[in-house]
Amino acid sequence: MLSQLPQSLQQGGKDHFPDFPAVLSEQWHSLLKLLRKLSLCSWRLRWFRNSGRRLGFQRAGSSIPDLVLARFRNAADSGNASAEKQWLDSFSADATVEDLYLNENPTGIAGVRAYLENKSGCGRLVIDRCSDGDRSCGFTWHLQENEAVGLRGTTFVQLDEQGKVCYLREICEPLFKPGDLTVELLKAIGGDNVATFDQAERREPKGASDICRYLWKELQGNAPPKECLTFFADKVLYEDFNYELPLRGKEEVGDFLEKFAKIKALKFVAERFSDGSRACCFTWNVEIVGAPEDAPRIKGISFYELNDAGKITYVRDIPESSNPFQGLVAMAQPKLRVLLPRSSVVAGEERCNCADAGGVVWPTGECVDGQTVLDQMVTGSDGVRRSVAEQIGGARGAVVIYLRHLA
Repeated sequence: MLSQLPQSLQQGGKDHFPDFPAVLSEQWHSLLKLLRKLSLCSWRLRWFRNSGRRLGFQRAGSSIPDLVLARFRNAADSGNASAEKQWLDSFSADATVEDLYLNENPTGIAGVRAYLENKSGCGRLVIDRCSDGDRSCGFTWHLQENEAVGLRGTTFVQLDEQGKVCYLREICEPLFKPGDLTVELLKAIGGDNVATFDQAERREPKGASDICRYLWKELQGNAPPKECLTFFADKVLYEDFNYELPLRGKEEVGDFLEKFAKIKALKFVAERFSDGSRACCFTWNVEIVGAPEDAPRIKGISFYELNDAGKITYVRDIPESSNPFQGLVAMAQPKLRVLLPRSSVVAGEERCNCADAGGVVWPTGECVDGQTVLDQMVTGSDGVRRSVAEQIGGARGAVVIYLRHLA
């Protein structure tokens, strides 16, 4: 608001109006002070809206997104006794904290301390998206050190009647992403068994929380993926951390949903939903008919966000993982907790730095461009010589070329 005024008016008006009366000048200064305050408030609200996607504020400090933005971004500040006390005071004495990065989760305040201690060794926790809500919400985040992007995750938070955090589940991305091997594994476990679902009537859900409940507690198992796809935006971005790269657009998401719908023994059991209308975070576990009764259920977490038309425009799914290497990686990269840091939060959007080095370094030490590599002739497994470009064809994802064989 204030930035749209001429600079001369911002400075008091005399430069713009030479005969500006002194009394009016004082009133003008008072008005400018008010405008500055309004402008600052507007900027703050815009910032929170961008960070929290139209957070559902009520009174100051009364909504859960307030608590999330105030506390969780400073979770690593365990050296500050005052900040640590405020953090601990935000949780109820009997809070349940499921930090699935840890091997064990103590109950109550001990669990809160374990969670905080885990965060204290990390780099800066950057909140990327935060849902609105009154009693519960969720947020997606990543670790960052300088410009490097590290581990990514999602956190669900719920408040009790006293406004204290009574439940938290946090899951970070698996270091090893199995891709379609997940589908094959679930098929092998389930075999020819078929999961059962409660019948549900068709309705028109409104808002993020209601849509998520409808999709996963009512439509699941009762409707083809094509029907579920009507709730997604055409340009939806879908991050399933079983896979290295996200799905983009309705067509890719539709193929993905069809793939999992063919696993007849599979059922995603939704547990807790946040109560936001613009975005919703919810927890779940996986039930596989035919699995041993004492087999542990995989826990998970999802974050859904709507666009202005009420369609799902962003999704992040994360299943828990028991990667034995994550402890070793944390020792090697305590701030980022990944072996290879990224330059972008969304996989596949990283900027290539080959040009910064003058090209690809040839075994001879010479720098060449990518086309030179693609033009090299190689012999395929069928004994036919082709260019590298022809050999890799329409391959997607990472292609490893050992340049020493091309020298």
